[in-house]
Amino acid sequence: MSRVDSARADRSTSEAPHPHPRPGVAGRGRLLALLGLLLALPALAAGRPRVAVIKSADLAPYAQVVAGFAAEAKATVEELTLEEGSEGAAKAFKKLAQDPPALVLAIGPAAAVGARRQFSDVPVVFVMVPYYQKYELEGPNTTGIALTSDLSLELGALKALTPTVKRVGVLEDPRYSAKFLEEAAKVAQAKGLTLVPLELDTPTRLEKVLGEAKGKVDALIFISDKTVGNAAVVERLMQWAYDEKLPSVGLAPAQVKRGALLALSPAPLSLGQQAARIANRVLQEKVDPGALAVASPEGVELHVNLTTAKRLGPAERFALELVTFAARQGLAVKVVE
Repeated sequence: MSRVDSARADRSTSEAPHPHPRPGVAGRGRLLALLGLLLALPALAAGRPRVAVIKSADLAPYAQVVAGFAAEAKATVEELTLEEGSEGAAKAFKKLAQDPPALVLAIGPAAAVGARRQFSDVPVVFVMVPYYQKYELEGPNTTGIALTSDLSLELGALKALTPTVKRVGVLEDPRYSAKFLEEAAKVAQAKGLTLVPLELDTPTRLEKVLGEAKGKVDALIFISDKTVGNAAVVERLMQWAYDEKLPSVGLAPAQVKRGALLALSPAPLSLGQQAARIANRVLQEKVDPGALAVASPEGVELHVNLTTAKRLGPAERFALELVTFAARQGLAVKVVE
């Protein structure tokens, strides 16, 4: 056979189709294991506890809370958005009570209040509820995450961004906030600040209290207090701070948009993840939610009103102090004008 014929024969042999090789024992084992896992998925899902996530409204921050919660919760998550109006909300809760979930995550005031009233034997975890004390949410089956902490970050931000401030006014009702302010005063003192309590036992005395505070405080800081949480009180307090050209520290980004200098607020995604960790403890470790204190938020963001900052002093200096403080604390900054 010539060299050419030999080369053709070799090429013909190499290009001839080969039958598919049979999988070995190891290959068949992996296929069977994968098939078994796929068949078991429905059973695994059925064995996970069911959590009803109830949103007070269809808002973007609430959706971020849900995303964070679903990523870390060891449960099957069902989502429900309440209709506007008390009648629609009550109807939704009654329907849910017919097939109670293992736990309820209530996002926002309406969802939190409705869940607390409807379920006495189902654990409830609430989030995104400003001034939660005024809603009387704490109970044997309820816990949650506050929107504020011990004021350490807030006072630190105020000190860094407005270094001339020494006396910080706090509108509060001693019946609800005396213990909290006692601890906060120690935090303030360590930062070279003095907390000045502005006692308010009823909204009708607000003008008198503000009149007496004039000239006695250099800034205002809002706290979560049952009496102060009145919407009209908060609005008047913000206007008074504006009129007196006092920097104010709000509780939420919405207050910064309305004129407060700054607020430290938990990032919704982080809040959802934190809520999931609480839910996992309740569902997996059988921890009594009523025995868990309302938690301080994790993963906060610094919100700043640039227009207010310019009104209070040189913008360049403020911007430099803002960047420095945020970098040292590892905070994300969100600015509004």
